[in-house]
Amino acid sequence: MAIIPKSINRKDNQLATILLIVAWLGVNFWTFQWWLTSFQTLSPLNISILAIATLCLLWYGYQSNYLKVEHTSPQVYLQPVLFMLAGELGAIALKWTFNIPQLTLLCFIIGSYGLLGLFISQRSWQKRLSVALIAACTLPFAIAFNSGLGFPVRVITAHAVAQTLADFHLSAASSHDIIVMENGIAQVDLPCSGMKSLWTGTVFLLGATWLEKRKLGWRWLLVAIANLFWLVVANILRVFTLVVLIEVVQQRQLAEVLHLPLGVLGFVLASAITWRLLQTVPRYPNMQTDLNKAIAPEKWSPISLNFKWLLVAVLAIGIFGQINPHPSETTDVRNLHLPKTIITENIPLTKTETNFFDNPANPLVQKLRFQSEDLSGSMLMVASNTWQAHHPPELCFLGNGFKVDSMNSQVLNNQINARWLNLQDGTLSATYWFQSAHNTTDDFVARIWDHLTQHQKTWVMVSVLFDNPEQPDDAEIKNFTRTIYQAIDQELNPQTVQVKEIERSPVT
Repeated sequence: MAIIPKSINRKDNQLATILLIVAWLGVNFWTFQWWLTSFQTLSPLNISILAIATLCLLWYGYQSNYLKVEHTSPQVYLQPVLFMLAGELGAIALKWTFNIPQLTLLCFIIGSYGLLGLFISQRSWQKRLSVALIAACTLPFAIAFNSGLGFPVRVITAHAVAQTLADFHLSAASSHDIIVMENGIAQVDLPCSGMKSLWTGTVFLLGATWLEKRKLGWRWLLVAIANLFWLVVANILRVFTLVVLIEVVQQRQLAEVLHLPLGVLGFVLASAITWRLLQTVPRYPNMQTDLNKAIAPEKWSPISLNFKWLLVAVLAIGIFGQINPHPSETTDVRNLHLPKTIITENIPLTKTETNFFDNPANPLVQKLRFQSEDLSGSMLMVASNTWQAHHPPELCFLGNGFKVDSMNSQVLNNQINARWLNLQDGTLSATYWFQSAHNTTDDFVARIWDHLTQHQKTWVMVSVLFDNPEQPDDAEIKNFTRTIYQAIDQELNPQTVQVKEIERSPVT
């Protein structure tokens, strides 16, 4: 019987390891490609600080054996394999639904930690799991926090507060009024608003879990859900208190003073409740117990899954994830065919607008200065297939320093579901709507819902700021908005326009 030299087996194991790692990084490159390109927008100082912090963490990980690999060849265990496959499948599901790149990268990091579990022991893998979750929650948002989730969170919070006020007959303020009130008494970071407290609270929970060496299991998962619940409740109570002070007690100055303390107090109380609940989660055994059990066999045992099948599964799922189920190009509306009565010229975006639209959604943005008879002002149009490229324009007005006096839904020309705003103590007016090939809406949540149900359909956000106070029923306003609506409709429905032109052409 021929004896196979150990050097050959070692080479085969090394080849298997290289193949698995290269395959994993190659087929999942789409999940972190945007993250790598986002470094281009960082200043040299920020890149230097980030590099130093990364080197310090790597050195700490090396010194504390967090980066120690215990097997040179992959050992196919059930839990790490489930983490790998769940990470890949989760990234694909998020890509096809919400399409938030930060969350797909989070899934990739979790799956990568599953890959690491094939090369280390069970106890080491479980103890490092909390650190891996901290990295998964911080790295995707460290470079680009603008995930687009902030706006929906704020809108949902405003709806909850409005419903609570109506139930107690305290105020008839709508959710739109509540958002304007909140922005009116504090400078809100538009792309990140509504999410920073949830993100910070989650990182706090993971950090406390790691420092106290709490086990990750079903009990810990219940604590994590409770943590998110109390953070949401704290934010709702904060907004509710501010609205009561402004609308019921008529103490706007007091609301401005208490805005920040209420936010800090709510976060501290929610974190304290989370920490107390975390004490019910069992700890990992101490070091002496580990030494006594050092000779005990591992609870894990390799599953009956051939390494080749694992490699095929990783490749198949990864390639499948790169398929776009609804391929479609965004309709370019930057060259609208407007009548000669409307004179336009391109103008640059403001700093607030530039920061917001610089995101992985890559929207098509155009800002115009217009003159139409006695009407004049500026118009912003944003075309995109994803909801992250859009936002409630009233927040953009507030971010640019305008005061929103009132805001209400308005049907323009019996076909445009728009929102009409009065600004700067009635000295300015504005309107906006979201337009697709078949309908219009002024509700940002409806725009998001359409993305979840009708993927890759181009929507155009139209936001118009007039130089003077106007009325939505004026003839000039009706003519102007009808012209803009029809020009965009022609770009979104070119085939319909061609059919109409054929029907109108004379028969010879």
